[in-house]
Amino acid sequence: MSIPMLDVYGFPSADPKATSASPFTTKIECFLRLAGVPYRMHIVTNPGKTPRGKLPYMEDAGQVISDSEHIIAHLKSAHGVDLDSGLTPRDRAQSHALQRMLEERLYWILVYSRWIDPANDGVVREAFFGEVPGVLRGLIHRQALKAVKTALHHQGLGRHTADEIYGFAARDLDAIDGLLGDNTYLFGDTPTLADVVAFSALTNIAMPEFNSRLKDMFKVRQRLVDYEARMRALYEAGAVNRSASQ
Repeated sequence: MSIPMLDVYGFPSADPKATSASPFTTKIECFLRLAGVPYRMHIVTNPGKTPRGKLPYMEDAGQVISDSEHIIAHLKSAHGVDLDSGLTPRDRAQSHALQRMLEERLYWILVYSRWIDPANDGVVREAFFGEVPGVLRGLIHRQALKAVKTALHHQGLGRHTADEIYGFAARDLDAIDGLLGDNTYLFGDTPTLADVVAFSALTNIAMPEFNSRLKDMFKVRQRLVDYEARMRALYEAGAVNRSASQ
């Protein structure tokens, strides 16, 4: 089935071979690349102006689909794109559970490590708001930081100590490492949706701009480091499916 050029809207990066600092934007780009689906990437810096106030979202023949999970479900139902077609029902169940762990807990630990961990004092302000004029940059950063702290508190993670939070992270990373084992990818020799989600999390943890205990824990798990590198090679090779940012 021929799939028309899709329009995807997400957080930077503008460099086709670099991953976004948003795991969910990275997830959609990685999924489309592994599936061989052509797309145009539109860089958005203010999610408040998007259809549901969040990124990424996608346009397909005039239909707007928000949220990475909805986008992937749409690609499967509308175009038959399914990276999990070779999985058993048990594999699919394990994949679903792993994705929920990655996106509902490890993601929030990543957020904590960037915005709250003292190791990144000032880093987020420059990385995310570096192009904003000086005085305004500080104001926007303070507002965003307050919103992040509130979100972490309501989510529950922000009510724990740093040691407790990074203890959660260690167990999550061990779970990924344990499922991977000596496989090339999480469920064998072919990457699936679980690999897309895992890569999106791990490559964001490994980003050179940010430092934290989370990154340190990732770096000492060599199988995960090698796995992220394998997935990154696939991601970079798939850059040919992405048109110039607009």
